[in-house]
Amino acid sequence: MSDGPTNPSRGTETREKIIEAAASLIPELGWGDVSSRRVAERAGVNTGVIHYHVGSIGELRRIAAVRRIRTFFLDRIDEALSLTDPAEAVETMLRALSANDPRDPELLLLYESLVAASRDDELRAEIAALLAELRQRLCDWFGTRGVAHPLTVAVTLTAAIDGYLLQRSLDPSVEPGPLIDGLVGLVRQQLAADGA
Repeated sequence: MSDGPTNPSRGTETREKIIEAAASLIPELGWGDVSSRRVAERAGVNTGVIHYHVGSIGELRRIAAVRRIRTFFLDRIDEALSLTDPAEAVETMLRALSANDPRDPELLLLYESLVAASRDDELRAEIAALLAELRQRLCDWFGTRGVAHPLTVAVTLTAAIDGYLLQRSLDPSVEPGPLIDGLVGLVRQQLAADGA
């Protein structure tokens, strides 16, 4: 007697539970200590189910990390890009990115992933592609808002965000105010240059 056809939505649900379990364990344990066994325990599944749905533990860590990093940045950027004033959007974005505690799991996952990317070419390529997408999105948005050199501003902004988040992880007392002032000033200067 057959159990009938497999339920695709149930398979998707299981895969999502596995990915979320891995994503929650990376900041808790560190990249290298996220094992199939630990993910299976967190997700409430057999270890074999992980390899059925995802493949290797390395692939699972990559999928979980890139998805969380994408969400971390896109959520904050989307909110800022709903505004019309580029200077106000930059301030909103930077305040949203600095609102998290430096030991927040999302930021710890980002740091763990960046360190792991130095030894994992595939992870490095995926994170690099994500950052390139974010830069391009910002560049396009600034371009439609009258910023004179949108690529310059997009590259400067993303590099400054990366640097600020890293510095803040090492020294939580680093405040975002001076960075916000500098980048908002840059955007205003580029808006004035476009109007000149």
